Amino acid sequence: MSQMKKESTFLNSILYAIAFFILLPNSIKELPFVALGLFSIIVFIKERQIDTKAFIILALFFVVNLISLLYSKDLPYGLKRIEGFLPLLYLAFSYCVFSKMELRFDRKFVEKWILIFNGSNFVFLIIVGFYFYYQSIPISYNSIRTVFDEIPMINMHPIYLSITSVLGLMSCIYIFTKNQKMVAFLIIVNVVLLYLTGARSTFIGFFIIFFMVLFFGRLSLKIKFMLGIISCLIIYVLFGFNSDFKKRFREMIIPVSYAVVNPNNSTSIRFAVWDCALQKIKSSNHLIGNGVGDVPSILQECYDTQYPELGKYYNSHNQYFSIILGTGLIGLFSFMLFFVSLFSCALKNKNKFLLVLILFYLYIFNFENVLERKYGVLLMLFFLFFVFNIFTKPANKPVEIV
Repeated sequence: MSQMKKESTFLNSILYAIAFFILLPNSIKELPFVALGLFSIIVFIKERQIDTKAFIILALFFVVNLISLLYSKDLPYGLKRIEGFLPLLYLAFSYCVFSKMELRFDRKFVEKWILIFNGSNFVFLIIVGFYFYYQSIPISYNSIRTVFDEIPMINMHPIYLSITSVLGLMSCIYIFTKNQKMVAFLIIVNVVLLYLTGARSTFIGFFIIFFMVLFFGRLSLKIKFMLGIISCLIIYVLFGFNSDFKKRFREMIIPVSYAVVNPNNSTSIRFAVWDCALQKIKSSNHLIGNGVGDVPSILQECYDTQYPELGKYYNSHNQYFSIILGTGLIGLFSFMLFFVSLFSCALKNKNKFLLVLILFYLYIFNFENVLERKYGVLLMLFFLFFVFNIFTKPANKPVEIV
């Protein structure tokens, strides 16, 4: 086997391993991504090609957070956050190396990768079902959400699970012209998964994104109309037949949800958290923030004095607030520059799916701290850099590493 063929096979093996993301034990979830980063270093040493300008822009947010350790009081937690941000460095490096080489992936490979990724979501649902059966757990909407975060080895917080399902849905629509019955089934699987997570912000964002993707997708008008009708029926069924699901959405419009802090009302908790975050932002150094390691202690100080009913620590539930508290306007600028760069790339290449994905994340950052957990960072970056970027570039031949 030639050296080129070996490198191509090795790269494909890494990417296929990433496709099983949701089923990989949490202790090793990052390993395929690290392998991709190491492989890109080998390629760079051999080829000496990298998009330097893009790498500087994409890695700037990581560097800003790293510098903030110099004035962060809680250094141990700060180092933990930096470790969590490492994919921002090594996956950006991988992307800039491969994009400079104008790497192309065969359409069949992309379709197979997407089917494996979404098939893994289906297997995850089956595992959850078996877990309920063997543990004799009473099935309820809330117990399902709890099990998602507690199932051994592959547990995932409902918020991140909901984002995973949206990514699966978008990728399914991208390949809907092939294997339509299989893809339609996987779309239903992801909708069910999203529904069971009960993530309101993701659910609302998904249907906005869903219709945008349908509009941009390479589907016939008949199929677009059919999927649109089915999605409307799904919304009606979900709200009409599940009181717990409907209750979670009613909380968003009932005034009492914002007037009094209730530990059993997630909307009231979110309002209290946002209130503390905004108060602390006003009293922080607007330019450089408080340091990436001090955000939890600063928020907890406000919770203890103004909202003791919370009883435990909650993150800011807004990625932008968290960034400003940690690294100030400089951090926010570097973060937005990251997305502006990708947005510009998407416009240049007329990559409509990448545009939609960027908009989805910019939306979800208003309600969730996606970067708080490593698997949130890993999936976001991989889909932004590879699945709806390098993967979706046209190719007439299999991937080559030359």
